[in-house]
Amino acid sequence: MQPDPTEAVALAQSRPNLFEIDLGAVSQFTRNIRKLVGAEATIFAALKCNAYGFGLIPVARTVLGAGANAVAVVDGGDAIRLREAGITAPILVYPGSVVSAQTVHAVEAYDLVPTVVDLDSAALFSRHATRVLSVAVKVDVGQERLGFPAEIAAEAIAAISCMRNLRVEIVNTHPNVPSPPSSEYLDWQLGRFAAVCQEVKSRGIDIPVRMFASSKLLAILGRLEFNAVDPGQMFFGPFKEQGDVPWPATRQAFRRLSSRLIHVRTLERREFLAEAPFPIRAGVRMGVIPIGSADGALCLNAGAVLVRGQKAPVLGGPSLEHMRIDLSGLPDAAIGDEVVLIGERDGEAIPPEAVVARHRLARVSDLAMAVGARIPRRYIE
Repeated sequence: MQPDPTEAVALAQSRPNLFEIDLGAVSQFTRNIRKLVGAEATIFAALKCNAYGFGLIPVARTVLGAGANAVAVVDGGDAIRLREAGITAPILVYPGSVVSAQTVHAVEAYDLVPTVVDLDSAALFSRHATRVLSVAVKVDVGQERLGFPAEIAAEAIAAISCMRNLRVEIVNTHPNVPSPPSSEYLDWQLGRFAAVCQEVKSRGIDIPVRMFASSKLLAILGRLEFNAVDPGQMFFGPFKEQGDVPWPATRQAFRRLSSRLIHVRTLERREFLAEAPFPIRAGVRMGVIPIGSADGALCLNAGAVLVRGQKAPVLGGPSLEHMRIDLSGLPDAAIGDEVVLIGERDGEAIPPEAVVARHRLARVSDLAMAVGARIPRRYIE
């Protein structure tokens, strides 16, 4: 297929913003997870929210190549995109839409594993399926969000197992993990799920995959429970509540977020200073970069940026498409210079953790999800 010349021209004229992602780090964290859970465990890579902002298809290919067995998403459209991109591994679809006949047909056509959270939806899958479908059944052990309550889950699983054209392949749950975590509370949830699995087994129903683990839970426990896990954030960097899990902290997927100076001038304003968009003093040398609140810039800076390897303070808040910076200490800074919001430049660094701490975010992946879709992603293998 011939390249679209109009698109090439458009790309050449796009804003000079760039989000660099280290897929090698994603591979390393995938291998860490495999080492933690063992060779026999099934790893479902939970790639929600466009793989937490890092890019669904590149990340899916990376984690599967590095040892994950399957992928899990919330959006059925994402599952279809993965299939169209050539991903052949199992794809678990978490609850995320209203089940319809069209849903069932898509599940069949793209060989997906849907999650069932009520008997009516299960009956709809059974009624419209033209062949046997593998399904997952979600149990709610404490999240109070989606799934069959633990007290009735075994009976529901038994009922679904008897439905025409349905085979329960997976029973999973997403435990509630408060901060700081409570071992008694986690044990209570773990016990509820174990009781469901035991009752299902006593009814003569064999469930191949039993999954009780998220990134946070894996990091806290440091071990495998049952025979499958579905971490998400853990594929992208050191985990805040990692406990004794030996994740290397020197590398992570969020490598760099950068822009370039498009305007530089010295401010000489002397009137209505109180009404100015930021505190002004005579002689301030101001630079402007083309990244703003529409790109996520409200939480994508640590109060300073790097220009020529030196920190330059951010002036005021970002506008919709732009951000101002103070270049007073950088007399040689010029239009076209690279500006690093997050990452390294010439031996100096603004680590993602510093930005997370400044904005009181929960994790580094929150930064990636904040990076606007218009900012191009560059993948480093």
